[in-house]
Amino acid sequence: MIPPATGVETSPLIGILLGLIQGLTEFLPVSSSGHLVLAQELLGAPRPGIALEIVLHAATLLAVLWTLRLEVAAVAGEAWGALAGLPRRGPAALREARGVWLLILATIPAALAGLLLRGGIEAAFESPRAAAGCLVVTGLLLLATRRLRLRPRELGGRPALAMGLAQALALLPGISRSGWTVGAGLILGVAPAKAVRFSFLMSVPAVLGSLILTLPDVARDAGGHGSLFLAAAFLAAFLSGVAAIRWMLRIVARGRLHYFGFYCLAAGIAGWVLLG
Repeated sequence: MIPPATGVETSPLIGILLGLIQGLTEFLPVSSSGHLVLAQELLGAPRPGIALEIVLHAATLLAVLWTLRLEVAAVAGEAWGALAGLPRRGPAALREARGVWLLILATIPAALAGLLLRGGIEAAFESPRAAAGCLVVTGLLLLATRRLRLRPRELGGRPALAMGLAQALALLPGISRSGWTVGAGLILGVAPAKAVRFSFLMSVPAVLGSLILTLPDVARDAGGHGSLFLAAAFLAAFLSGVAAIRWMLRIVARGRLHYFGFYCLAAGIAGWVLLG
């Protein structure tokens, strides 16, 4: 989650740049929050305001909903059927019902952490060295997936909970949400395609919760962003988010997730040295 602040320039080109960065780093395992904190400290870059944060998160949420629309529709339909008391028919309905409960289980850790530890999480964004250290840890986790040769298993309660705990850790800057959730799933033997798709499905309630928590702060945002700036940021984040999701699916399917580990390790060490 991008911490609230103000002062970003309102040029549409700046909006496009911020949107591209958000869309790519939100879904590729490099930690958008970690890069933001280090950039602010090393380059003196201003933080985005609440209005921009909401626009960027809404764009990446839409990117997930569009790219995984079939999975989202199946889960939403089963959830609605359960609430309405509609009968389930066939094995497909049973799988979808199971998916709903696994998604709820995976969402609980981040929801609790966001509600109970919000102050501490926001304070972590004030420590660039902590963000650099977390990037190093993320890099080590991604590198650990290189030698995995486990027999693929079904996505069950234990992997879903582990991926949920990883998502809770990813509230800290430098801990990549996609990297840690997918990595946790792979380490526990979840098939790569299932781990990635479930990771992105997990982001839907997480981002919605973040938006809900952020909305009350909109009135305090004095960024004064223009509508063209926000529209450019939204479109860039959406398009780059769709591209990043599809790229991530191919990367994990080919067993190349660990490549990003080298990058995170180098970025974290460089940030730590430069801040020293």
